[in-house]
Amino acid sequence: MKRQALLVGVVIALLALCSNVMAIELEEVLATHHETIGGEEAWLDVQTVSMSGTMRMGGGQMEAPFSIEFKRPMKVRLEFTVQGMTGIQAYDGETGWSVMPFMGKTDPEEMAEDQLKEIKEQAEFDGLLINYEEKGHTVELVGEEEIEGTPAYKLKVTKENGDVVFTYLDTDYCLEFMNVTKREVQGNEVEITNAIGDYKEVEGLIFAHSIEVAFGDQPAAQEIIIDKIELGKEISDDRFTMPEPAPKVEEEATETEG
Repeated sequence: MKRQALLVGVVIALLALCSNVMAIELEEVLATHHETIGGEEAWLDVQTVSMSGTMRMGGGQMEAPFSIEFKRPMKVRLEFTVQGMTGIQAYDGETGWSVMPFMGKTDPEEMAEDQLKEIKEQAEFDGLLINYEEKGHTVELVGEEEIEGTPAYKLKVTKENGDVVFTYLDTDYCLEFMNVTKREVQGNEVEITNAIGDYKEVEGLIFAHSIEVAFGDQPAAQEIIIDKIELGKEISDDRFTMPEPAPKVEEEATETEG
């Protein structure tokens, strides 16, 4: 009995030691990540971000120019043009809304719950690992893996809403180059992979300028190419607020009474 108790005590001690070592390694990984991208405090000082570029879909068969504006706290507005018509998706911190003329919806409408959840995630322009504790996320270092020839740290991020994202940082600079999550699409759970790259410096901060989005084991369904990023641009709160529908114009009579 004494030997069993001693053995249990040793196992508990080893588990505690391993947990402590992993915690120290996680702190080091996150510290390197933050330093590489320009510093956590510098990111938190940025109040607005404006981006523009091109979305490519269907294997590059269709292109849509886009612009996206972010403003703290939690405001975002995306505009994209398809076949000469411009769609809008926006969130003002409380209400998510959209205008989709190519779907016959020319007046602003509030988003459905699944769309609202997605745009809330987009509003966090500084990503999952900046100020993650204040956002209510938890981060764990799962271990190391090799992803398509790249040695990587694998982090498990459990978001405030319970969703789990596995994000991969290269072991040299701790830059995020891939994240994987699962989402319900039309009633089915689908694995979504974002391949992230083409990092460039913008006013001392490091931004990815390329994102490829793939669903399941299919080839990338969407590619996002960012051409321009501006920081600190003045953006009115009205840009994110859902406007009132345009007044309906009554049809004029074509004939006059005799």
